[in-house]
Amino acid sequence: MNKALIIISHGSRSQDAVNAFNQIVELVRAKGGFDQVAGAAMEHNEPTIPQAIAQVTETGVQEIIFAPYFLYEGIHIKEDIPHMLNEIAPDYPDVTFKLAKPLGPESVLADILFERALAVK
Repeated sequence: MNKALIIISHGSRSQDAVNAFNQIVELVRAKGGFDQVAGAAMEHNEPTIPQAIAQVTETGVQEIIFAPYFLYEGIHIKEDIPHMLNEIAPDYPDVTFKLAKPLGPESVLADILFERALAVK
């Protein structure tokens, strides 16, 4: 099955934040496992979520996993993104949309936060 991953960020007016997000997308792409990996932003940046969907479906993708690059299950995760995907899905009747969970409270994130705090001089 031709499968794509779209990593969703909130988006930012900061070019440094955009660059950091693009680095994450590249790191995930390098891991393999998907026919395509793309980044998308909810606001401020392109591609938008609809633009990213249009891009990855040009090659016959049958399934898209949407992975939010968010820490918590806030309103964007619980309402905004699902609503947007539900509105767009009928335009792609041959493509299955699946939404992954956000990053959440993971011990690896606690480890990184702890290490960064200890590194402050």
